[in-house]
Amino acid sequence: MKNTFCYIVLLAAVLFTACESPEPQPQPQPQPQPIDDGMLHRSLSVSDELFNNPERGFHKAFECHSNSITPLTEGTVKAFYNAGYTLIHIDFYMEDYRDKLIDESYLDAVRKSMQALRNGGCKCVLRFAYTNNENQSPREAPEDFVLQHIAQIKPILQEYADVIFVMEAGFVGVWGEWYYTSDKFTGFKQNPITDEDYESRRHVLNALLDALPQERMVCVRTPLFKLKCLRISASDTITRAEAYNGTPKSRVAAHDDAIMANSSDLGTFNSVTRPYWEADTKYTIYGGESCPPGSEASCEKTLDQFLKMHIGYINNDYYRPTISKWLSGGCLDQIKHEIGYRFEGREVATTKNPKSGEELKVKLSLVNVGFSSPKNPRDIEMILVNTANEKDRYVVVPNSDPRFWFTDEIQFVEATFSPKQAGTYKLYLNLPDPKPNLRNNPRYSIRLANENMWEETTGYNYLTTITVE
Repeated sequence: MKNTFCYIVLLAAVLFTACESPEPQPQPQPQPQPIDDGMLHRSLSVSDELFNNPERGFHKAFECHSNSITPLTEGTVKAFYNAGYTLIHIDFYMEDYRDKLIDESYLDAVRKSMQALRNGGCKCVLRFAYTNNENQSPREAPEDFVLQHIAQIKPILQEYADVIFVMEAGFVGVWGEWYYTSDKFTGFKQNPITDEDYESRRHVLNALLDALPQERMVCVRTPLFKLKCLRISASDTITRAEAYNGTPKSRVAAHDDAIMANSSDLGTFNSVTRPYWEADTKYTIYGGESCPPGSEASCEKTLDQFLKMHIGYINNDYYRPTISKWLSGGCLDQIKHEIGYRFEGREVATTKNPKSGEELKVKLSLVNVGFSSPKNPRDIEMILVNTANEKDRYVVVPNSDPRFWFTDEIQFVEATFSPKQAGTYKLYLNLPDPKPNLRNNPRYSIRLANENMWEETTGYNYLTTITVE
């Protein structure tokens, strides 16, 4: 009887279990199928190498004084370039010309210095002033002589604009920094307040903008100088539509000679003008040098300001204690890599199985990991070269402007070729200087930060090899 009862209980348990709903089993999800866009995609290897690129980076400094004329030489330029510098800050001090026109001997020294830049492979941050000594007086020439001096150097600025990265306004005050003036003797107010007080500086700035070609910028020492000289407000920042259009607003840039000195860079900006510069320098050049006390020069604060201000250049020779802080803080190497622009190629895509006489499409993706974008005009080309016959080559100009390749934004550079012959072709990106004197000089072409890409003899960036059937 017990056995019969146990059998009935066991059968009931089995039947109850069989009636329970089974645990839902996860269903395999359909795997996304790769989209066949008819293109062959190749990843590009990024490089951490620190290498020379034009119009960016730490710069060396050089002075040429009228009371002891020693122009810059080609040998010095090449030595700087070989040491890793593509920019030289040149100060032309005209101690002897505060009350007369510039002698031809000094103008010739300016020409020789500019020619040395062109021959040696560098560009300059250019400034003119009358003294670097606060104890000298007067500290600048009167306005009428300043304007005549600018007129004298205008032909040189026009002839050698190719090797001028940017010009700092200069001429006024000790070091040409538009402060520490001799206003009782020259009329340049040390602390201008009224619109009339700014008039003499406004005339100097306008003369410099006229002396340089439209595609070159002039840096002023503080954002307030730009606002007052152009009679605009801090809300009048440059828009994308206004950028690089040749107007004074688009051409007046920024040099800060107290970078990270304290919270206001020794009065360079305030809570209103700082955000103005942060917005304006997206489309204009910003650079300068550090100076004592360097109280804000922690790596965290420095990297934040450099990114927000889109820094493009800084003095390597001054102020060394601040630069030492960046070294000990562990960010100097990052600053050297990222000051200005740094373009990394990420991927190149090309038409699959291309055939001669048909379209061959190419698409390069790259990203700018630098603090800024290039600020002067820059040519761009995609070049296809037959490895068996270099005369069989094709050049396409993509619809893209490197000045708008902003930090951390992925850019796509596209081109379409129609190779006439079957064969093996190499594909290149070329970013040469648009000036005829420099266009074929690889020292003035932009190099991408990728492995096994740079061709030193041509200045081309090799992207991939394509077989055309």
